[in-house]
Amino acid sequence: MHSMTGFGRGVAEQDGSTAVVEVAAVNSRKQSDIRIIMPRELAALEPVLRQRVQERVNRGTLAVTVQYTVAPERRAAALSVDLRLGAEAARRLRELAVAAGLEPRLTLADLLAVPGVIGDSTESPAELVRDLAVEALEEALDGLRSMQRAEGGKLREDLDNRVAALRDQVEAMAARTDEALLLQRQRLHDRIALLGVDLPLDDERLAREVAFYAEKSDITEEIVRLRCHLDRFGDLLAEDRDVGRELEFLCQEINREATTIGNKTSETGIAAIGISMKADLARLREQVMNIE
Repeated sequence: MHSMTGFGRGVAEQDGSTAVVEVAAVNSRKQSDIRIIMPRELAALEPVLRQRVQERVNRGTLAVTVQYTVAPERRAAALSVDLRLGAEAARRLRELAVAAGLEPRLTLADLLAVPGVIGDSTESPAELVRDLAVEALEEALDGLRSMQRAEGGKLREDLDNRVAALRDQVEAMAARTDEALLLQRQRLHDRIALLGVDLPLDDERLAREVAFYAEKSDITEEIVRLRCHLDRFGDLLAEDRDVGRELEFLCQEINREATTIGNKTSETGIAAIGISMKADLARLREQVMNIE
């Protein structure tokens, strides 16, 4: 299990050239939302880096920052001067000056201003640092996943405790079901007595009213489904994979069953447990939102 938040940093060096990559991740409801921040001249590397991140991270908003330096020797080797073009440009510029009646005085700056006289070799900065950037990214992702895994372990422990508390609340509701029927029978009897009617507790008419109440407020099915959902929740927490979306779905189902119980029952004890359960469930959902 992984948390969706974390940070990793990687550095790769070779022959004086360096690439530094940092990856920061935060929660997101989407699949992996990746933003890559790097110098424009490295734009050709973005598809490669993006694919590597997608292969390692399933969900979350990620900011990938890439910085680099190229060894001076490699920069110098990448510089090219077109001597033939420079000589031809000098000749034509002198001819132009003579034709215009100007003194044909040329400087090095004049020649360097001619497009193509000086430039970089065909090897772009992206090609120069590609392998270093990929290596640094892998190191950064290793650090990120390690942090996310450690935090995920803590989240699993917290969620286990919260699920155990929800189970206790479900069983407390189930235990009060029979008591709720007895209390309803007594309430009906007491109300009838207030009207001056002497009706024994085992009267058939009273029994019919209690049976109607029992059918209307029966929460057996909801209790069974809650037990199933919580068992599945616990099973998912024990699995060694990313289960965030499945846990989110189960939280929705558990909340729906708890809401149905609250709408069905008028027994104050069960209603109070239901209110507490929904409050605990809200906190559970907040934690689940951190899981990949």
